[in-house]
This record gives sequence, C-alpha cells and structure tokens, in this order.
Amino acid sequence: MIFRKILFLLNIPFAFLYFIIITLRNGFYTFNIFRKYKINAKVISVGNITWGGTGKTPVAAFIADMLAKKNHRVSILIRGYGNDESELLPKLTSNVPVIIGKDRVKTGIEAVENHLSDTVILDDGFQHRRLIRDLDIVCIDAAKPFGNGCVIPAGILREGLGSLKRADMFLITKADLVSGKENMEKLKKKLKAINPKALIVKSIHRPLYFYKIMNEEKVNIGELKNRELVLVSAIGSPECFEKTILRLGLKINKHFIFRDHHRYTKEDIAQIGDYCKKNGLNVLVTTEKDAVKLGKLFPSRRSPACPEPLDFARDKLRRETATYEAEKETFDLLVLKVRLEIIENEDGFYNRLFGIYNS
Repeated sequence: MIFRKILFLLNIPFAFLYFIIITLRNGFYTFNIFRKYKINAKVISVGNITWGGTGKTPVAAFIADMLAKKNHRVSILIRGYGNDESELLPKLTSNVPVIIGKDRVKTGIEAVENHLSDTVILDDGFQHRRLIRDLDIVCIDAAKPFGNGCVIPAGILREGLGSLKRADMFLITKADLVSGKENMEKLKKKLKAINPKALIVKSIHRPLYFYKIMNEEKVNIGELKNRELVLVSAIGSPECFEKTILRLGLKINKHFIFRDHHRYTKEDIAQIGDYCKKNGLNVLVTTEKDAVKLGKLFPSRRSPACPEPLDFARDKLRRETATYEAEKETFDLLVLKVRLEIIENEDGFYNRLFGIYNS
C-alpha cells in the first residue's frame, strides 16, 4: 500500500505534463488548427476515456452486425495495437472487413474504395480526432468508470473528463456488475452534468454458454456447477470476468491474471497445467479475447495445421515438446461466450444509430 502511494506521487508530475499535452492537442483540433478529414461514408466512433477494460471491441462488433443486417456495407478500422482486436473482431462479426492501420483517414478511404463501404466504425476511436465522425459513442465501464480520476500514468484516464463533452452517446457497459442502484444513479448523474445532451444507454455482456477451444463443442453452464474452475485472462478488467463467473453460480479455485494484451507462451501453459495437476483440477475457463491467442497453443481439430488424426498429431507434438504437451492435456480449456445486450434506452440507442443516415 505504501509503495503504491509513493508510486502515485512520483507519477503526478508526468500525469500533469500528459494532461497539458493532451489538452493542447484537443484544443488544436477543436479550433481547427489541426486539420480534420471527412470521407465519403458515415463514420461511427466506439471508444472510451479510460485505459482498457470497457468492452468497446464487442460493442463495435455488435454495431457492425446490426448495420449489416440493415444492408449497410460496414468496415471496422483498428490500429492493431497488441493485435488482439484484429484476430477477435472477425470471430465476433459476420463477413465485416477489418482494416488495420495507424492512419484512420487512409484506412477509411481504403474501406470506401476497396470494400465499397458506406459506413466505417472506428474501434477505439474517441482519441482519434483527425477523422470527422457522425456518431461518437463512449463506452463507460460501470464497475470502474474513471478510476481515481487522474490521467495516466497516475490514473487510468486517457484525457480529462471534460473531453466527454464531445460524446454523442454514453454506453454504460457491465451494468449488471455494479452493486446498488445508488452507484449507477451517481454515475448517470455525473455523466449528465458533464454532457447533458448525450444519450445514456445501459448494457450488459450476457453470458450464453461455454465452448471447448479444441473443437468449439458447446458446454452448458449447468454442467460446471459442481466443478472448481481455474480462470485465465489477459484483459483490462479481470475482476469483471471473475464476477461474471461467480454470478453464474460457479466456483473459482484460482485466476491466472496476465497483463492486458499478453502473448501466451508454452511456458505459461506448462505453469498453469502444473498447478491444475497438483491440485486435481481439469477445467480452465478463459475469455473470447484470450481465446484467439490461446487457440494457437490449442489448435482446433479442424485446423489445416493438424491434418493428421488428433491422437497422432498429439503424439508428434509430445515428442517435440514433451513437458508442454503433457501439461496441456491435463485439462479442458473452455471459452465463455457472451453477447452484448442493451437493457435500458434501447429505442434511443437504435434511433440515434440509424438516425445518422437521415442527415
């Protein structure tokens, strides 16, 4: 605790400098000192004001699918940081192009010219000011909306709360993981005070089922009621993952938490497998975001990389990496499938979303 306080105090000067820089940058865009660009398509930004953990990527995928069902040609633009989103988004959407590139103006033009897109979605786009947008959606994590109220590195804010005045909509995520209506009302009141014109929408990530990472076979939640689970995650809000599992009435023995965007290794799997073996555990549970990385260490039975019968392929791998393979087979790795669900102001959400095509 003392170390954290010392670290916080040491970071205050850097946070103050960062705040000045980001405030000047925003001011330059607001007063058109820095140029902003418009492309021949509707632009929807899905972002946040904090460092990770708000669930903005599933939101971007959800919106893309909704628009695609209305026959809009949608592309999603991402920077590709950590490469998690570039692998996750294709699994969450249906035939929606995902274009990677730091220059969103360039990739936006590419989406229009190469994919004939009439709509582009900026995943993690709130801080990207160069591309003019038609709808600015800011995801707010209900469980920890603003951290300690300080900008990075002293806190988790990417910019000051005053920047929320730019938002057209606040999408509160993980609303079911907040205890007490008072906390939710307090958050809504604070958002209204900052930006009274913005629409406030509440959503949850509804757990649907588990599936095996090896073959995508579904596993009903009820089958795990009497099992002790080991969680594995490298996400922005691992505590929310835990709460979701516990709310399902399941038991957690241990949670292996890695830093956000961690790239798993065979050594990680061997370490986790060793713990499971020593404690008589054989069920691991992870998130969809982590599954795209862990899946490379647990290849699908339908993967072209493993054309041989499964037993033969496993024997071959075991001979090459005996320890890793032995530990890998001591447990089943399950993935929790979730779906974004709007639970408050749904009509307002869709009216605002589809309303951009009327202007």
